[in-house]
Amino acid sequence: MADSTDSAAPAWAGAVQSQQQGASDASRQFMSMLDQFDASVRAPLHARLEMDARTQAILTLSMVAGQLQTQWVPAHVRRCVQAGLGRTEVGETLMHVYCYAGVYPSISGFKAAAQALDELEAAGALTPAQCAVSNEPPPTLTYEDRVAHGLQIRRELFGGKNITPLLEAASAFDNLFNDMTHDFCFGNIWARPTFDWPLRSQLCLAIASASGQIGAVERHTRSAVNNGVSQSRIAEIFLLAYVYGGAGNAMASFDMARSVFVAMAAEAAAESAGAS
Repeated sequence: MADSTDSAAPAWAGAVQSQQQGASDASRQFMSMLDQFDASVRAPLHARLEMDARTQAILTLSMVAGQLQTQWVPAHVRRCVQAGLGRTEVGETLMHVYCYAGVYPSISGFKAAAQALDELEAAGALTPAQCAVSNEPPPTLTYEDRVAHGLQIRRELFGGKNITPLLEAASAFDNLFNDMTHDFCFGNIWARPTFDWPLRSQLCLAIASASGQIGAVERHTRSAVNNGVSQSRIAEIFLLAYVYGGAGNAMASFDMARSVFVAMAAEAAAESAGAS
């Protein structure tokens, strides 16, 4: 089960109720409908997942920020802090959002997170390690080196046998995208050492599933499996997406991932038969 930090009151507890101050009795009763329902769904889901509290906090922050739900970023930053994370991990998560949800969700998330972390620091709620920032850049310095390194990472993530045919068939038009992807996505984001590749695969799935990027769910399910992420962990990500992105996005993600599992099993069987 998830670690002991999940037994604490969720960081978002009271977030809805706090908006009711000064409201009429009828308005408070109206909002209590949501409070009671949310209390019966969200916290119990988090509590029964096998996923550790730190990963839950990182993934749900990415889901909320990636959908530009900026008003809820502070609550999820507080959840990150409850789980023992600090400025470095929150910032790294929001940099990943920059690549997979866009610049404005990332900027908005950074601004909201910075304010929340400053308030927590002022209140003495952060340890020195949580206050500090470790900003480790990727190992390459030039555009050409980043493209080459990014291509290497892409091959390792998705398998050279899948990437090579795509690149061989690519036109000059296609390579405008490929070069940007190898430089920015893989050479810059995936090459940063703060998060390992299995966690980055999970971040990609979290953002994609919650925001309905089902084509991306297909690609990143494959990379997640290649990175050793289990099918049960992938399912748990989609359960979080059910709450933070809606039932339709979660169902489509489950369906897509199932098809990837079947395809990868067939590929492995074919390779095994060919080798025998």
